[in-house]
Amino acid sequence: MREIQHNRQLIVQALNKNTTNFSNYSKISESLKEGNLKLTLNPLTDEFLFQDSKNHTVCINPTKRTLNEKPIDELLLKADIDNKADKTYVDDELAYLASGLVKKANKEYVDEKDEEIKKMVEWYHERTSKILEGKANTGWVSECLDLKADKTYVNDELKKKADSTWIAGYVDATKEYIFAWTEGTYSQKYHRHSISDVNELEEKLYTKADKTY
Repeated sequence: MREIQHNRQLIVQALNKNTTNFSNYSKISESLKEGNLKLTLNPLTDEFLFQDSKNHTVCINPTKRTLNEKPIDELLLKADIDNKADKTYVDDELAYLASGLVKKANKEYVDEKDEEIKKMVEWYHERTSKILEGKANTGWVSECLDLKADKTYVNDELKKKADSTWIAGYVDATKEYIFAWTEGTYSQKYHRHSISDVNELEEKLYTKADKTY
């Protein structure tokens, strides 16, 4: 069955190409494309008989590689030569090539491509400009710089950090915590901090928070 399928493909190729000087084959090829071709196999002679609805017939012998007792390879070669030498065939090929060249050299075609490129460049330029404008927004940058360099703003922040009332409260609370901790936890012999140490702590805290210093 595989051999039959292979040979049928070979026959189809032969029939489709042999359309120049063999009118009978040409008609069968047209019938084949329409699906009206009937295949008959003769097992005694290894021949395929193709017949269409109008009784046009072609006899193929795959073993001898003949078509109506003529070598298939020779027929294919002749058909190929006939096609290449056929004036209509050559003219059609030249016309096809010429149409491609004309299109490439057509001013309107070139202008159309040029316009497409220009639009792409303009779109890219516009998009890039918007991005750069956003990053270089002078108003936004100026506001940030003004805020950081605002003398009043800086002074207010420093006053908050150097608030003497807050420091005094923090120092008093620290003193009470130290006294309570040392008296309640350790005996007097382990007490290594004097009242002068606590007073020095208060002075050091004032010094660190001193704005002028």
